[in-house]
Amino acid sequence: MKGAIKRALEILGPRKLKSLCSVCGMSDALFDPLPDFYRKCSEQNGYVHFGKGEMTVLDTYACASCGASDRERLCAYWLRKEIDSGRLPATQKVIHFAPEKALAGFIRSSNAFADYQTADFVMDGVDHKVDLMNLPFADNSYDFFICSHVLEHVPDDLTAIQELCRITRPGGRGILMAPVITDLPGTIEDPSATSEIDRWRLFGQYDHVRLYAHDDYVNKIIEGGFVVHQLGEKEFGPRTFAQLGLKSTSILYIVIRQ
Repeated sequence: MKGAIKRALEILGPRKLKSLCSVCGMSDALFDPLPDFYRKCSEQNGYVHFGKGEMTVLDTYACASCGASDRERLCAYWLRKEIDSGRLPATQKVIHFAPEKALAGFIRSSNAFADYQTADFVMDGVDHKVDLMNLPFADNSYDFFICSHVLEHVPDDLTAIQELCRITRPGGRGILMAPVITDLPGTIEDPSATSEIDRWRLFGQYDHVRLYAHDDYVNKIIEGGFVVHQLGEKEFGPRTFAQLGLKSTSILYIVIRQ
């Protein structure tokens, strides 16, 4: 039996298992595995960290109904709680970088924010075409941002984090996620790795430019000007993680500008 499914059954019991997609709201949700393309490319190119990420669960990766990935489901679960509690009021000015289709659809359909904007460097259909290292926004422009799995694509991630901090008002928050490998002693970077083969081998994807170790990632965010809160299974509970189809090591990184 696959790992995450076996773990869910152990926690919830076979008769009580109620999977949930927090993005589309589907109960008894079905989850599809990570496409085998990633495993095959990792094997072909000698990437040794496949399956060792804090997130990116292999067997329950995407909601079969809306396509939401595991990290989108964790983000949406937290967002629903913050919105319902009033800690993320409709008056918040929000920007979503590299907006994931399912998560962005959930935010728009919920009408949670009066001012919700999207941004990306190459993606069509966004409100702003931007370079994360040189954002065309004034200081303190936004109350909240979402930037998930973008920093691993950016040549200068510290400058990008500093830019995110600059445009966030004091006291404002953000979701700042990146692929992090458990037990990796240090972040792997090699500017000379420009070919797709080398990037697959070192970073696990052809368009990534680094592979983060946990402590280095957290320290980089702090260096960029934020306070970091790490929310994992301890905060959300094993039952919630099992229902959402998440790895037990998954962490939601919430950052705050002081």
